[in-house]
Amino acid sequence: MTTFATGCALAWAGTAIAAEDAPAAREEDGAEARRALYEALSAPPKGYLRTLAGLSFGGGLRFNNPYRLATQLGASAESPSATAPYTTLMGALAFGPPDGLQHGGMLGLSFALRGVGQTVLTPGYVLMYRGSGRLLAYGRAGPEILLSPDLNVGLTVAGGGAFFVTGGLGLVLDVAGSLFYGASTWEKKYPAYPVLSASLGLILDVEFLP
Repeated sequence: MTTFATGCALAWAGTAIAAEDAPAAREEDGAEARRALYEALSAPPKGYLRTLAGLSFGGGLRFNNPYRLATQLGASAESPSATAPYTTLMGALAFGPPDGLQHGGMLGLSFALRGVGQTVLTPGYVLMYRGSGRLLAYGRAGPEILLSPDLNVGLTVAGGGAFFVTGGLGLVLDVAGSLFYGASTWEKKYPAYPVLSASLGLILDVEFLP
């Protein structure tokens, strides 16, 4: 009888202890679940994609004028000359944190608006940053492919910025430096044609959230 009573007492005590520990265990599990949810919500979103599209108009300066173009800006034929005005259609894709550095690829297609018809294709790598405000800054680099009137390939390094009037529509300024190699002349066997250009236009920013 004494053994039976002792067993019952121990069982009752174990049940009481388990009952006292149950709320604490549930509270700990709830805190752990809340912590995991907070970490998931505060982590940078995965699968974020930024797309950009733009239309701009611009012009440039050619710092080597071996063909003595009529658009020279100085007193002599060797002075810088103006390029034809052009328009550019641009698209870009970028990956990364929404409020941090993003990188991706871009593609531009430019057309001369005056003089000899020229078409230029500009693929490249782009690095950009847009914080929580209205400004976006970017840099890009890549080949510049002259498709017409004669095929030629150069290199371009550019940078620019955009000010967004609305959340997705803004004004963009792009400044680019390009370098082309061309046919030899009497003065130089391997002439290089550096070009500095700038354009101003509209840009559209569309974000795809995960």
